[in-house]
Amino acid sequence: MFPYWPRFTALAALLVAAFLWPASILEWSREGIPGGEYWRLFTGHWVHLGLNHLLLNLAGLLVTGLLFTRHPPLPAWISYLILSPLAISSGLFLAAPEVDWYRGFSGCLHGLLVFTAVFNIKTDTRWSITILAFILLKMATEVFLYPAAGENPLIGGHVIVQSHWLGALTGLITGLFTLRAAPRVTA
Repeated sequence: MFPYWPRFTALAALLVAAFLWPASILEWSREGIPGGEYWRLFTGHWVHLGLNHLLLNLAGLLVTGLLFTRHPPLPAWISYLILSPLAISSGLFLAAPEVDWYRGFSGCLHGLLVFTAVFNIKTDTRWSITILAFILLKMATEVFLYPAAGENPLIGGHVIVQSHWLGALTGLITGLFTLRAAPRVTA
């Protein structure tokens, strides 16, 4: 049985609900944010380029849920999902001046996977390190596959690899904060 299904189901429902809104008023926008549209710092990570993009993120969410038997405590998990869009948005704004707009959950998703792997590193060290290495390899590969925000036909638009890196960094930092609360392996 998958004891964490309620949290993943609720998150999937939020992503689907956001898909029903006009994405143009919710997307992350370099022009809109300084103009007072601060909600975009958060909502840009909940809207998508299209149905394929949403389905890929939902599949990634499912995989993230199934890869581990333990997940961070619900308050830490929810805190991550509130803070990561803001951290990624701030990073894009400050460090990626070439990005004019952004839609998608993939940055948060990369971070959620890193966060969960770090949370599990004491109890399932080899598996967590394997997942972290895979994520690092994937992100390094993306730098070459999608230079300068290259187009991905699967999502119907450009891949903003900076969001993946910023999300992973946010997940790493959040995971390190939860290590004190994570149980240790006992021999």
